[in-house]
Amino acid sequence: MTKVIRYKSIDKRVITEGEKIDFTIYLPDETKTSMTLLLQSDSVVDGNSKIRLREVERLYINDEDSLRYEAYVQKHIQSIARAEDIPIESKALIIYERATSVINDMFHNPESLEIVQNTQPLVNTMVEVILRDSSAIESLMKITAHDYYTHTHSLNVSIYALSLGNQMGIAEKDLEVLGMAAMLHDIGKSKIDYDIINKNGKLTEEEFETMKAHPHIGHEIALKLGIKDKRILSGIRHHHEKLNGRGYPDRINRMGISQFARIIAVCDVFDALTTKRSYKNPMSSFEAIKLMKESMSEHLDMSIVQSLILMLHKK
Repeated sequence: MTKVIRYKSIDKRVITEGEKIDFTIYLPDETKTSMTLLLQSDSVVDGNSKIRLREVERLYINDEDSLRYEAYVQKHIQSIARAEDIPIESKALIIYERATSVINDMFHNPESLEIVQNTQPLVNTMVEVILRDSSAIESLMKITAHDYYTHTHSLNVSIYALSLGNQMGIAEKDLEVLGMAAMLHDIGKSKIDYDIINKNGKLTEEEFETMKAHPHIGHEIALKLGIKDKRILSGIRHHHEKLNGRGYPDRINRMGISQFARIIAVCDVFDALTTKRSYKNPMSSFEAIKLMKESMSEHLDMSIVQSLILMLHKK
């Protein structure tokens, strides 16, 4: 029986000149019914190859090369972010798509040590792009997902947190820590029953008690992963604490909630309010901010909410 070869489309913008590829690249022939070899695995992408790549509309790889392609993108993501010939909108999309893939893997294998190895360079790249180009924040926000899923929510919160931290004047190295905390803030949900996480409608009291365990579970996962930075651990464990001491899991008040946990809490609420769920339509940014200011002054740090308003006005 003849083996069926399956191909998948790849983003030609991530192919970096001067680097060797360990996957074979194809393009459709003129009839678009079969594939033609363009670049063989183990080839170095030279100037002529790069010019030829620009002239081609779509590139493909064999499905069997998918993991090697993903590893290549991961390795070169910072080079891609620094490339002057790639528009900021394209960079933002590449980073967002790569981050979505990493977070998907994270929620499927939450205790894999590769999580930290794959996530931190990606966060660092996001920070670098935001700091290098003032329009990067707007470009990243434009492509944040508008339907609520746990993995896209984690990515959206990290984008809002980095943008907000930048607005607040947080230093680059500290932004990298904040971004990591935001990316991992809901990792505990990977251990919560799927039917509860994705329920269409309000949770029962018993289901909500189960859901409330996710910050503690996430904190335990982070410790198992070897994460020792207290700011990351606090962001994961305390993003549902409230200034009045009525949050969870530790019921600590404003004095015990770290700055990073407060920032993530604001971004967490804002994204939850402005994304669509099966049982509710999204609020506009204005409506969400209004609700946060009028109803959550005892829960959220209003000085951070004010910084969020200033950040959104700059978009």
